[in-house]
Amino acid sequence: NRLNKMAIGWMDFTKGIPQSCKPNGRFLEKYPEYHEKVTLINVASPSRIGVDTYQDLRVEVEQLVGEVNGKYTRLGWVPIWYIFQNIPQNQLLALYSTADVALITPLRDGMNLIAKEYIASRSEHTGVLILSELAGAAKELGEALHVNPKNIEEVADSIYEALEMPRRKQIKSNRIMRDRIRKYDVDRWASDFISELEKVKEIQVK
Repeated sequence: NRLNKMAIGWMDFTKGIPQSCKPNGRFLEKYPEYHEKVTLINVASPSRIGVDTYQDLRVEVEQLVGEVNGKYTRLGWVPIWYIFQNIPQNQLLALYSTADVALITPLRDGMNLIAKEYIASRSEHTGVLILSELAGAAKELGEALHVNPKNIEEVADSIYEALEMPRRKQIKSNRIMRDRIRKYDVDRWASDFISELEKVKEIQVK
């Protein structure tokens, strides 16, 4: 059966779009048994497209994708689908729910709600989240596969590990993360944030 690995993020230097592309080629080079069995979906939402540096970034990403596809494409199979457009939420949900693996590798990120959306969308608790250790959500989503987004070899190996992960282990990890996300919702986050501010204020007053 053909599996799908999805890398999704904004076209931004801090989000690690090129970093999510480079391990794809290394994965296909290192694990040829997955040729014609995996579709790698890279989704980048346009961001600051009028800025020259961001245009350069887009060119870099498209070149990386083109190189991998040029090397590995076979009749009836294109290894990387690259989507550069804003996608409606319902279509994003469809991508989340069909992707067996989500590769989310920001170089720096305050939280990264995409990682949480992916876990929340998995109604059967299957699927594997590969998450940058530099994302704020990494602390909360401890059961995900954490990677250094700058380490191409590590990310490529994590893709393989995710695809090979037994269904039972996927379900166990995702249930824990999903329950945690459900309990720690926006109201709980806001309440904790205000409580911390009040503590800081009390310390300053003293």
